[in-house]
Amino acid sequence: MNKWIEYNLKFILTLALFLTVNIGFPQKQLSVKDKKEVIDKVIEIFNKYYPLEDVAIKMTNNIDKNLKDGIYNQFNTIEDFTKQLTHDLRLISNDYHIRIIPYEEIPSDLQKEIKLGTPIDNYGFKKVEILEGNIGYIELTSFINSQTAGETAIAAINFIANCEALIIDLRKNGGGDEDMAMFLSSYFFLKSVHLTDFYYRFNDSTKQVWSQSFVPGKRLSVIPLYILLSKYSYSSAEVFAYQLQQLKRATIVGEKTRGGVHGVRYMSFPKLNINMKVPYSRDINPYTQTNYITGIIPDIPADSKIALKIASIEAAKKLLQTENDSLKQYKLNWLVSYYQSDINPVDIPIKQLNAYEGKYADDSVKISCNKLIYVWKDGTEHEMVYMGSDMFKYKEPEELHYRVQFIRNKYDKIIAFYEFDSDLGFRYEPKKRESKINSVTN
Repeated sequence: MNKWIEYNLKFILTLALFLTVNIGFPQKQLSVKDKKEVIDKVIEIFNKYYPLEDVAIKMTNNIDKNLKDGIYNQFNTIEDFTKQLTHDLRLISNDYHIRIIPYEEIPSDLQKEIKLGTPIDNYGFKKVEILEGNIGYIELTSFINSQTAGETAIAAINFIANCEALIIDLRKNGGGDEDMAMFLSSYFFLKSVHLTDFYYRFNDSTKQVWSQSFVPGKRLSVIPLYILLSKYSYSSAEVFAYQLQQLKRATIVGEKTRGGVHGVRYMSFPKLNINMKVPYSRDINPYTQTNYITGIIPDIPADSKIALKIASIEAAKKLLQTENDSLKQYKLNWLVSYYQSDINPVDIPIKQLNAYEGKYADDSVKISCNKLIYVWKDGTEHEMVYMGSDMFKYKEPEELHYRVQFIRNKYDKIIAFYEFDSDLGFRYEPKKRESKINSVTN
């Protein structure tokens, strides 16, 4: 049972299918009647529940036509047939919530685990830390029901409660329970606000969703908030990001998302040997009457690989606008230039690197594999990254605080370097260059 608990419903059903196929159990061959009964049920359910009536009609007309045209004659097992139905429904709707799969009964205790989630992967809270510049960071890979994940969520927020800006990373978040999205949103407002509406076509009703009037812990209603998204971010991750974006409470950084705007239900039909994952509700922003069905457009478009660095720069710049402490200003400017040099690296030819090598007091600078290496007196080596104007930083992220600034004389020759420490906000005494050393260029 512990192994089963690791998966949500879709993965459990897929695994069951894989095991059934691969241990050699015979698969039932579907008749034309079997296929028609399945398609009739899919047509009935989708025309009743799917949130967009016109799309539901197009989808169901398409699979009905395929059946009549004999397109499905080549699919003779429930596995192949349901896979093709899923493909055809998604082809029209572009809705990846839709799934038709072979029937598999899920034990009642496991159904509860699927609904509420499990503590595996810390309920999706993969990383919670304080970055440079007192910027909080939460990497959240899934949204788990707050009934079970609430304590973890509260602990995560309380950990970063004293940060001056916050980055929430949803780049690897494929969705989950919208209840957690609403719970977390409540921390970012001073009072209860109208977050979104869910519209249900099957009974023509609308449910308003508001943030909570009480949260356990400190509210973060003023600090700059950034949300990272990628092409993978989907469903509840989009609900969370979109409502905060539309309320002008968060800045979205990263890639346009896929547009998982619909809530879903799992439905089982054992007599037809199928289960369905059926979209049945639609998120509608109460202020703009729009949603993200074509994907969330970031406020700051960026390759998801560098979205964290860009958000860190934006957060630091935002904090600089109101910061009066000179040391904090120094550190924030340091942070901005550090990440900008990562995003826009400066190439430096090997011939120019040669100018820096040499013996500097007890330390030395050499070239190895076309890289500039700073060798401390204890023999520790650190690769240096050029930032421009004879300034280098350490390549290792953990050495973010340190930099080296080379000094030239009036003849443009390197004669010394300064070391800078952002924690202390000053530079050390210069280390004079004493001699050249032999390069290692292999």
